[in-house]
Amino acid sequence: MTFSADFVKLRSLGLWSFLLVAAPLASSGCIIVDEDGHHGGHQHDDGDGWEDDDDDNEPPPPADEPRLVAIDTDAALSSEPGEGVGIFVEYAAGGTWRLWTTCDTNSSKVVCSFDLYASVDTSSELFDIVGTDLEKSDATRLADDGIAYLHAETGSDIDAMTFTTTEGAIVRLEAYLDGVQEPRYVYWFGDGVLHEGAPTNPIDFEPTSP
Repeated sequence: MTFSADFVKLRSLGLWSFLLVAAPLASSGCIIVDEDGHHGGHQHDDGDGWEDDDDDNEPPPPADEPRLVAIDTDAALSSEPGEGVGIFVEYAAGGTWRLWTTCDTNSSKVVCSFDLYASVDTSSELFDIVGTDLEKSDATRLADDGIAYLHAETGSDIDAMTFTTTEGAIVRLEAYLDGVQEPRYVYWFGDGVLHEGAPTNPIDFEPTSP
């Protein structure tokens, strides 16, 4: 089965909420990519049906040096729970960040196990971690070294963590899915474009405005 990024949409700019509001794109169409679910491996259609292509199309290993990318301030995303695997990054003016996850459980019938780590440089602060829509198997915490951590067992739901940083701080995200580095499932809106897949893991996000 082939999955695409059309389950991810941009919510109206400026609408920042701890509750996901599923809303259609106001002006631009969905970005479609040839992407699959996380448990089935890459597949392709050779004309006779879908064939597993795991060995040939594994994502390249992440670069050692984290890439710095822009994230648009007050741009919020929406995604239908259970319809696709996603790690979503949002930033609101004033220093509020939201990381949230979805899985492809409606089709795969399995749960995604996410481990997300977020940190800032030594000149900035990270505080006020709050978990939202979490169940007993999920957890958030702030480690002694200032790293915000989210463990989420995500099924046909949404799991989220919000935290506050110094305004305009660069946030580094390191993402794991089922214990494996998976930057290809990271989504964010930057420079007016919906990005599907991070170029490195970890990856650094710089807000377009504080």
